Amino acid sequence: MQLTADWVVGFVDGEGCFHVGIVEHSDMRTGYQVLPEFTVVQHERDIQVLYALKRFFGFGVVRKDQADRYAYRVRKLEHLERLCDFFLKHPLKTRKNVDFRKFRRVVLMMKEGRHRTREGLAEIIDLVSSMNTGDRPRLEAIKAQLVAG
Repeated sequence: MQLTADWVVGFVDGEGCFHVGIVEHSDMRTGYQVLPEFTVVQHERDIQVLYALKRFFGFGVVRKDQADRYAYRVRKLEHLERLCDFFLKHPLKTRKNVDFRKFRRVVLMMKEGRHRTREGLAEIIDLVSSMNTGDRPRLEAIKAQLVAG
């Protein structure tokens, strides 16, 4: 299965997810770890598409997600940077491009080490809150803790 850049953009517009998790982690200076991730999930009958994405980008993993679903995931920061470069050169066409640009800002902030400071983490939380709206109350509580010191 040979993929083209245009095909990948259209497929990711419909099936891709740019997500940033923020979880408690006592070993981190701020008490929280920032976990950016790009994911595409498909039914097992379409697993070949996930492997084709892995070949196309040259990184990432394909793993069982749940029941009959599999996921192509990219989590390594240097690979996320390369993924972001691709989507800058080949922009997404839907609203997902807005979330992608916020995601990219988080990746760049992490590259600069800003996620390791309270101020940087608070800024990341603001970006993530506008992407992962279901997490907003939990993220706002984390931010309030950071600001309170």
